[in-house]
Amino acid sequence: MEKIKVLLRGAYLPMKSLLAFVFIALALVSVNDFLVSAYTLTHTQASLLLLTGAMIAIYGYVHITKASYTKHQRDSYAWNIMNNSPEMVWAVNTEYKLLFFNEAFRSSIKLFSGHDCRLGDDVLTIDMAEDNSKWKELYNKALRGITFTFQDTISAAIGIASYENSFQPLKSPKSGKIEGVACVGRDITWKVDQEKKLKESNEKLEMVLEGADLGIWDLNLQTWEAQYNDQLKGMLGYKPSEIDGTQIAWHNLFHPDDRDKALDLMKKHIKGEIDMIDMEYRMRHKDGRWIWIQNRGKVMERDSDGRAVRALGTHTDITQRKLAESELQKLSLVASKTHNGVIITDANARVAWVNEAYEKMTGFTLAEIAGKSPADAVSGPDTDSAVAERIEEKLAGRQIIREEVVYYKKNGEKIWVALEITPIFDTMGNLERFISIETDITERKKHDNQRVILEAAVKNIAEAVLIINKPCEQNDAMYKVVYSNDAFSKMTGFSPEEVEQRNPISLLRGPKSDSGKLAKVFDAITSESYIQEDLVSYKKNGESFWINLAVSPVGDLSNNNQHYFVAIVKDISERKQAQNEAQGLTNELISRNKELQEFTQIVSHNLRAPVVNILGLTQIFDKSQAFNQYNLKILKHLTESAQQLDTILIDLNDILQVKESSTQVKQKFILKDLIQQVLSSFILQIEESGAKISVQADESIQLEVIRGYAHSIVHNLTTNALKYRHPRRPLELEVTSYTTETDLVLWVKDNGLGMDTKQIEGKLFKLYKRFHNHVEGKGMGLFLVKTQVERMGGTIKVFSTLGKGTAFRVAIPRENCLVEQEEMQYALEVK
Repeated sequence: MEKIKVLLRGAYLPMKSLLAFVFIALALVSVNDFLVSAYTLTHTQASLLLLTGAMIAIYGYVHITKASYTKHQRDSYAWNIMNNSPEMVWAVNTEYKLLFFNEAFRSSIKLFSGHDCRLGDDVLTIDMAEDNSKWKELYNKALRGITFTFQDTISAAIGIASYENSFQPLKSPKSGKIEGVACVGRDITWKVDQEKKLKESNEKLEMVLEGADLGIWDLNLQTWEAQYNDQLKGMLGYKPSEIDGTQIAWHNLFHPDDRDKALDLMKKHIKGEIDMIDMEYRMRHKDGRWIWIQNRGKVMERDSDGRAVRALGTHTDITQRKLAESELQKLSLVASKTHNGVIITDANARVAWVNEAYEKMTGFTLAEIAGKSPADAVSGPDTDSAVAERIEEKLAGRQIIREEVVYYKKNGEKIWVALEITPIFDTMGNLERFISIETDITERKKHDNQRVILEAAVKNIAEAVLIINKPCEQNDAMYKVVYSNDAFSKMTGFSPEEVEQRNPISLLRGPKSDSGKLAKVFDAITSESYIQEDLVSYKKNGESFWINLAVSPVGDLSNNNQHYFVAIVKDISERKQAQNEAQGLTNELISRNKELQEFTQIVSHNLRAPVVNILGLTQIFDKSQAFNQYNLKILKHLTESAQQLDTILIDLNDILQVKESSTQVKQKFILKDLIQQVLSSFILQIEESGAKISVQADESIQLEVIRGYAHSIVHNLTTNALKYRHPRRPLELEVTSYTTETDLVLWVKDNGLGMDTKQIEGKLFKLYKRFHNHVEGKGMGLFLVKTQVERMGGTIKVFSTLGKGTAFRVAIPRENCLVEQEEMQYALEVK
């Protein structure tokens, strides 16, 4: 209104200037008249009077002109400010005609309505309101002397604008009569938009807070009074009007054990020692129970001195989470004691806890897989993608899962694991977590694979197979066949259906069956021991045939504590026939061998007597009587032939003694003593030849064999070393014995003449084979040695180099060696 008054005052400036000029003119006329009338005054006086009048006139003009200019300048400034203001300013008279308006009003009207305003226009015809009667009422309200504000929205093609309009009566300065209405309009579109956005944001925030069930607190840190939203109060069971914002009332709700800790954290944050408030504590519900609250907040405002002024935060009811954590802790305690791997996940199937057994089974620690999907850590190339997809689908469907899957340990080792995953729900039916029990079934899988292979093998092998169950109850004697393969059906003519559920003994029994052997088989089955017997059995058509039945007890095949027996049935009819034939031949050979031995003994004993007589007669024959040189020569040859025949007969007796001595009594003796005894019999030959003898044999090694064999072996090998020593160097003879894991080993080594083993291959141990003719011998010693070694179940080998020496290695099975275990170890170390 003041702007309008200034505008109106400015209109009088030209008029006031004109009045000032008129006043000066009148003053000059008056002065002139005064001078004329005072003509009679002295010249000096007249001049002074004229000067005085002129000064008064000039002063008056200047004063009036200066005042008028100052007022005009001031009103001009006010007009310029009003005309350039962004707010719309206009005035109407009592007939709703425009008295004046500024540029902002003209531009806005033209922009929204297209009308270019002029003074005197009727505002009711150019107004942009849809209902002009409303604006007429507004102007009339102001014409009644009421000042007020009205908010309006203008809709046009260019958009929607909101304005706040102030209406004030326009009164005459002199009479005070209301002559019109002065209006000021402000564009508040931005303000309305901001308020709308803020309202929408607040509504969304309220929805979020209500949906999240968050309690909001706003604390004045100067008065320590707080404002709480309804959710926060309802969280504790109170109505909005039942709890105030005083700290005393609020602190009384704290659990005594949590109050001091919570206040201490709050003070630390206010001092700036910690960035924000994040704590958990218990508060008393209206019904008396304790609930767990998570309080998160922060100082939002500080004064110029850094003192906290206002803090804002939220309360969340975490009672269910705390109860779940408590249950989880109890569950973890139980799960930690089990030998199976246990994984506890959250509702999103992310690892929350694993027990020690799982860590041992996979090598992954809780820290390494916490927050991850269990499959992310243990899946690998051989993990079945179809199984993994089934698990994911059932997890999403909150179903119980039972699967077997390939896992990979942290070190890359592949294992089989049986999973049993169970979803856990709260009392409201909401999913809380999953619990997975995991069992390493790698060994079982190996057995399963082996069982599949064995089943395939059993089905297709040539031998007939029966699987017999063990009755579950001890008093149940009904052992039954639960499986028979194709080979059994082909062998007997019985189909699997005809065999299964039958007692195996009744299945094998027939008219010519040996009841004693069948009883032995049944006793072995009931005592769960292995048995193998040859039996007469019967086919479906009644034909009898021989079988070899081998029954073995086996462990649990199906994880149900059920034991079984596996019977391998072989058709040995042909073998039995061959055995019978072989037995007949054997009996015949034994008979003939006995006859041959008897004949040999007769020959060796009965022929020797005439040979001895011939030798005796040649000795007493008088060679000086009636004999010429030719006859003497014939007699000499006859004598030599008789001696050779006698030697052969003696050797034949020796061989027969070796062949027949298998029934001789075995003796226990220390091998080293026997070696020393043999060497002592050659003491003169050893001293004469200058031979060096070395014996290395542990005194703890004992033998239990025919002592004569051992004596003959050592004697013959030592005799050969002495006979066939090198003429240009002393003999070095080394006799060594030790034990291995399987044998007692005897070495006889010398540095004698040696042999070319390639030339003598296959001939050395033959009867009457000699390879050094310059030394006397019969070629029978090594034949006897080999025969005696083989009689003891041993072997003999020769290693020789011509001109360097020979080594014989005799190995006798260790069961003939009576050495204790620790002594055996010592003997091995000596070796």
